[in-house]
Amino acid sequence: MPLSTYDKLHSLSKTTALLDSIQNLLDWDQETYMPKGAIELRSSQIELMASLVHRQSTSKAFTKALAALIDIKTGEIVDSNLPLPQIAALHRWRRDYLQAVKLPNAFVKKFAKTTSAATHAWQTAKEHNDFKAFAPHLERVVSLSRKKADILGFTEHPYDALLDLYEPDLKTSFLTPLLSKLKISLTQLLKEISAKPPFPDEFLYRHCPRHQQLDFAHKILHKMGFHPSTSRLDTSAHPFCNGTHPKDTRMTTKVHLENIMANIGAVMHEGGHGLYSMNLPVEHFGSPLGQPISLGIHESQSRWWETLIGQSHPFWEYFFPLLQKEFPEQFAAVVLEDFYRAINLVKPGFIRIDADEVTYNLHVIVRFEIEKGLIEGTIKVKEIPDIWNSKMREYLGISPEFDGQGCLQDVHWSLGFIGYFPTYTLGNLYAVQFFETFEKAHPKWKENVSRGYLDFITDWLKENIHRHGRQFGPGELCEKVTGKPLSQEAYVNYLNRKYGELYL
Repeated sequence: MPLSTYDKLHSLSKTTALLDSIQNLLDWDQETYMPKGAIELRSSQIELMASLVHRQSTSKAFTKALAALIDIKTGEIVDSNLPLPQIAALHRWRRDYLQAVKLPNAFVKKFAKTTSAATHAWQTAKEHNDFKAFAPHLERVVSLSRKKADILGFTEHPYDALLDLYEPDLKTSFLTPLLSKLKISLTQLLKEISAKPPFPDEFLYRHCPRHQQLDFAHKILHKMGFHPSTSRLDTSAHPFCNGTHPKDTRMTTKVHLENIMANIGAVMHEGGHGLYSMNLPVEHFGSPLGQPISLGIHESQSRWWETLIGQSHPFWEYFFPLLQKEFPEQFAAVVLEDFYRAINLVKPGFIRIDADEVTYNLHVIVRFEIEKGLIEGTIKVKEIPDIWNSKMREYLGISPEFDGQGCLQDVHWSLGFIGYFPTYTLGNLYAVQFFETFEKAHPKWKENVSRGYLDFITDWLKENIHRHGRQFGPGELCEKVTGKPLSQEAYVNYLNRKYGELYL
């Protein structure tokens, strides 16, 4: 049976996705098992793969197949009888194509090679707390990112072009006031909480052997729905999830021997990402219908599991006895209520991925304000450490003692992911709005979770979020699921309610 015009387009796009998955595996290997001495070869390999992906996605064959179904200039659908999901896919394909075709292949290769080298330099600089050693690499990344914004084009602000790569159609003009209002609410809540005596939490910081921590992490992932035949968990300098295919999910964590909750939080966070990748419709692999909507929606899944579930009382009603059994010397004498309060302790810290729910988004806002300044030219790379430390003092009341716990802690800028950080906060906002709808559908969710049942949560997320691929835009999906546009209100109300009960 001959392929339809749509199927031909999908087949070509699937080839691009396969090439991209190979590049993802190279990235994964670089962060996990690659010998340090192989970085020069790896940079060349990634440069080649980025070029091949770009060429395939903008090839004459792909362009012809796409143009047969949608007018590339106007966006008008040629065959209006196509199913609505396929029509949505065509609009996403066109959007991606118009972005890709603007970027010269030589620029794509240069950007990939520059960021691969910068990532390696970042790892060394972080180990030695040496921002000056990393600065020249970051200057090249920022310069190329500005050029990328100019090439892609924008109508209001150059940062918009970079935001759009991660959160389609998001504008700086929408994001800036949203984060400003959120910052006011968070700093006020933090001030009120800081006036109260802190919860004792020293029992969380006891030595837990690496292999036992990883064994416990696997128990949680199994309950969340992962299986060794389609996923794996490794370690890296910075935890991440690489979903190359619904049947191949690579997650990493970083084991802190004296802080098991940092590992558990990272595993549940990356597990949330992994479930999204795993539950995308495999039959649509290579098409927009088999891809995540945006990084903000992706982050909503990770923060859902890490905080709304993983830091909830019902979750630990089931898992705390298991933790005590696995680590009796560390936790046998601790009672659940003390443990629950301790894991929800609000205390300003230096590391974003270890931050509590109240302060987490203040970390994101620091990064947003700096990278926005880098792109518009109001901040220079050499000024980053001082500006970073100043903003940390203003928003969180603390200042890093060295760059490794400050502006060198995240890998994102070395990867060229400027415009990415705001999606972390968007993820928190989306997650809570989604959760309000979930609670209405499952009013007894706490009782089920306390018994160790998590499948119904994954099923709800798959039905309402994962299975749609990119059929809907992030804002469109938010309104479809929750009936309301995205705002900071639900999230602020959630924090005030939860931490009001704990502290105030």
